[in-house]
Amino acid sequence: MRKITIFVLLLLFTFMATENASAMTKELRNSRISNTFNKASRNVPPNRLNCVHKYNNLLITISNWGFFGSEGGRHRDCETGSEAPSGEFPAGSKVDYLFQGALWLGAVVGEDTLVSVGADGWQYINEMYPCGDVSDPHCGIIRRSIRPADPYYDEDAVSDLDYIAVYTDTLTDREYVANDWDGRPHIPINLQITQKSYSWSVDYAQDFILLDFSIKNIGIQNIRNLYLGIYSDGDVGHESKPDDEKARDDICGFRKTIESFKDPGYEDTISLTYICDNDGDPDDDYNYTSTSATSVLGTRVMRAPAQDVKRVSFNWWQGNGAAALDWGPMLEASKRNFGTGGYGTPEGDKNKYYMLSNGEQDYDQIYSAQDHSADGWLSPASKSAEIADGGDTRFLLSFGPFDVKAGDSLPITCAYVGGEVLHKNGHAFHDFIEDSYDPERFYSHLDFQDVGWNAVWAYWVYDNPGVDTDGDGFAGNYRLIPTGDTIDGEPVYRKSYYTGDGVPDFRAATAPPAPVIRVTTELGGVTLRWNGWYTEKSEHAKDPFTGLLDFEGYRVYIGRLKKISSMAMLESRDFYDFKKFQWDPHKNDYVTMIQPLTLDSLLKLYADDPAFVSPEEWPCKIDTTGDVHIPIDGYHGSDGETYCFEPVDWNQTIDGWEDVPADFAVTTTGITKRFADEIKQGIVTPDLDSTLTDNWIKDINPLTGDSVKYHKYWEYEFHIDDLLPSVPWFFSVTAFDFGDFTNNLTSMESSPLANIVEVWAQNDAATVASKRLEPQVYPNPYLGDGRYWDAQYEDPNRTKFYDHERRIHIINLPPECTIKIFTLNGDLVKEIHHPGPNSDTDAK
Repeated sequence: MRKITIFVLLLLFTFMATENASAMTKELRNSRISNTFNKASRNVPPNRLNCVHKYNNLLITISNWGFFGSEGGRHRDCETGSEAPSGEFPAGSKVDYLFQGALWLGAVVGEDTLVSVGADGWQYINEMYPCGDVSDPHCGIIRRSIRPADPYYDEDAVSDLDYIAVYTDTLTDREYVANDWDGRPHIPINLQITQKSYSWSVDYAQDFILLDFSIKNIGIQNIRNLYLGIYSDGDVGHESKPDDEKARDDICGFRKTIESFKDPGYEDTISLTYICDNDGDPDDDYNYTSTSATSVLGTRVMRAPAQDVKRVSFNWWQGNGAAALDWGPMLEASKRNFGTGGYGTPEGDKNKYYMLSNGEQDYDQIYSAQDHSADGWLSPASKSAEIADGGDTRFLLSFGPFDVKAGDSLPITCAYVGGEVLHKNGHAFHDFIEDSYDPERFYSHLDFQDVGWNAVWAYWVYDNPGVDTDGDGFAGNYRLIPTGDTIDGEPVYRKSYYTGDGVPDFRAATAPPAPVIRVTTELGGVTLRWNGWYTEKSEHAKDPFTGLLDFEGYRVYIGRLKKISSMAMLESRDFYDFKKFQWDPHKNDYVTMIQPLTLDSLLKLYADDPAFVSPEEWPCKIDTTGDVHIPIDGYHGSDGETYCFEPVDWNQTIDGWEDVPADFAVTTTGITKRFADEIKQGIVTPDLDSTLTDNWIKDINPLTGDSVKYHKYWEYEFHIDDLLPSVPWFFSVTAFDFGDFTNNLTSMESSPLANIVEVWAQNDAATVASKRLEPQVYPNPYLGDGRYWDAQYEDPNRTKFYDHERRIHIINLPPECTIKIFTLNGDLVKEIHHPGPNSDTDAK
C-alpha cells in the first residue's frame, strides 16, 4: 500500500472585524434552548429537543418527547450540537449505563385499552411529542439554575440544573407516529405530561437525577385504570466497545433495602430496580481497567399518586432477536400468549398494558437458570443458562391503577441513581456463573452500598427528613436510637428521621456556588483568577437547609481528563476558624450545635481571661476511667462549663483573608489574595459602595464576554508553572463549607466539574499582542511517520489508536484569524477560522 505523507507548508492569517461579537454572543446564547405547550400538527412539526444534565457526575440526556438517554449517541445535545452522552457514569468515563429509558402510560378510555409510550426501544415507536411552534416557549425545554453565575439563573429554580418540558400523546400524524405492531394506528389516551428534571453538583447528590412528572387528562372522557411505567434498556459498556457487545451481556434485578448509613443495624427501604454489566468488563486477566463497566444504574420511584396503589410491577425481559431468547419471567396464574413466538417482548398496546398492570415482581435475572415453578412461575426457558448469563435486557417498573377525571392530574416522581464499584472481583462472574452456577456466591461479590446510599439521598432530597414542609405538625417517620446515656436510670434516646412529611421539598443541602474562573496563560504557565462576590457570590451564599452563610474555603484542582477521578487537588485554603465543643455530662462527650468561630471572634469572646491564649491549647480529648468519661485539658469558662476546640478543615489561611495574629500566621503559597497588600494597608475594604473606586477592578466575564467590575477584596488568583504546552490541562476551583451539625452532614464541596475549564499552557492573545509574537507551528512540516507520540505531541488519553490522534499545534495566534493548511504541492488541505475571544463558535 502506498504511503502518502502530508507536509504543512504555509499558514495564512486573515484578521476580521469583531465589532458586534459581544451582542451576537448574548443573542445566540439566549436562543440555544427555547424558553420553553402543546400540540404539533401536520403543518407544524414537533419541536423535538434533547438536552444533557451535565453539572453532576451522572450525565443523562432528557428529551421533550417522552424518553431519556440518547440511544447511544444518536441524538445531539440541544446546547452544543455535539453527540449527547446517553447515561454516562461516572462523568468523563465514557461508560454508558442507559441506551434509552421512556415513560409508558396505559389506560382504559371508554371500552378501549390504550397505551402511549415515549419509546418502546425496538420498533422505534415514539408516541409523545411537544408542540411545534418554535416561537412558543412551551414547545421547547426551559432551562433554569440556582447558581447566580449561570446564564439561566432563576429564583424559581430548584437545582444546579433544571430542565422543564411539556408534551402530549395527541399527535397522530403517521409521519411521526407509526402504526402499532398489530397494524392499528396510534389512538391517544389524551394525556399531557409536564416533565421536570433536576440535578445537583454537591458531592452527596451528584450521582442521581430526579424526574418529576405531572400527568394531566386533557381529553373530554374520564380515564380508568391508568398505569404509569418507567421503561429502561441499558446496553452497558464503554464507548470503545461495539454496540452489539454492549447490548448482549446486561443483567438486571431489584433491591428492596440497604443497610442504613445513618442508623447502623437498621434497613432503609430503597425499592430500586437496577441494570449493570454482567461481569464489569475486566480484561483478559480478569483485572478492571479504565474502560471497565464496574458501576450500576438504578431507578427508584419516590412519589406515586395519592390514590391507593394496588399494584406495583417489576418486569424484565430479553429482546426478541431470537424466539428462544425472547423471554422474561411470568406467573403461571396470569400467563399470557404474546402472539410473537416469545414470552418476553410485549408487542402492541394490549401486551404492553398487560406488562404495565400484571402486578408481578420478577426474580433477578441471574436466577433465571433456577426452577421457580414451586413459587408459581413458569418453568425456565430452554436457554435459561444463556439468559442468566446476561443479554439485551430491558425492564419496566410500573404501578396503578388510577382513575383520572377530565382536567385532573396525577404526580409521579422518580430518580435515576448511579452507584460506583458494584463489581469488585473480576473473577466472580466467570467462577460462579459461567464455570459453576452459584448465583448466591456471585451476588456476595457485588457491592450495592454506593448505589443504595445514593438512592436514600435521592429520596431525602426529594422529601427532606425531619422537615415539616406544610406546617401540620408532622415532620416524618423516625427511629428512637439509644444514645447510651441515662437520666435518673432511664435510657436516653434521640430521634433519627428516615422520611420526610410526604410533601416534596426538592431541596439539597448544597455547597457554596463554585466561582467563575478567568484564565490567562503564558508558555508553560497558567494563572487562574476568580471572585468571591461577583455574580456567583461563593462567599455570600446561604445554605438552603440551615440559612447560614457557611462558606469555608476554596480548592484548586488539575487533571488531564475531564472527569472527577482524574482531578488532583493542588491547593486548599480556608478560614482560620474553630469548632467549639461543650462538655455534656449526660452524654459523657463533647457536643456542638453552633457554627464555627474565627480565631478573632474567640479572642474577643475570651478577651477578659488571660489564660485563653489560643484555642489550639485545648483540643478535644477524653480520658476513659471505667465507664466514666473525663475531659482532658478542657478550657474551663467563667460560666462553669468545660470547652474544647478543633480546627475547621486545615486552617491554611490566605494572606489578607482575615487578621491572623503573627503567632498563628501560616506560610501560604498557591492561592493568594490578588490585592493583599492594599487590603492590609486599608486601601481596599469590604465596602460595596460603588463610589469607592479603589475597591473595584475591571475585567472580562468569560461567560458573557462583557467587561464588568470585580470587587478587589474578594479577588483571588492561583499560578502554576512548568506545564507541558502541547497537551490540554483541565482546571477547576471549588468552594466548600463547614458542614451542617444539625443534619449530621460533613463539609460539602462543589463539584470539580461545575466550573471546569480546558487550558493550554501557551501564550494567550493578550501576551501575543503585547509582545508581538510570531505564530509558530509544530511539528512543521508534519511527517506521517514521525515519532510525535514519543515526543508527547499527540494526546495519549483519548484512544489507544495512534493514527486517530495525529495533531498539528499552532501557537501565538492573534485574537482572530484564518488558518490555511497546504500540502507540499500547494493543495489546500483545510481552512480553519480561529474566532475572536467573544465569538460563540469554536474552530474545529
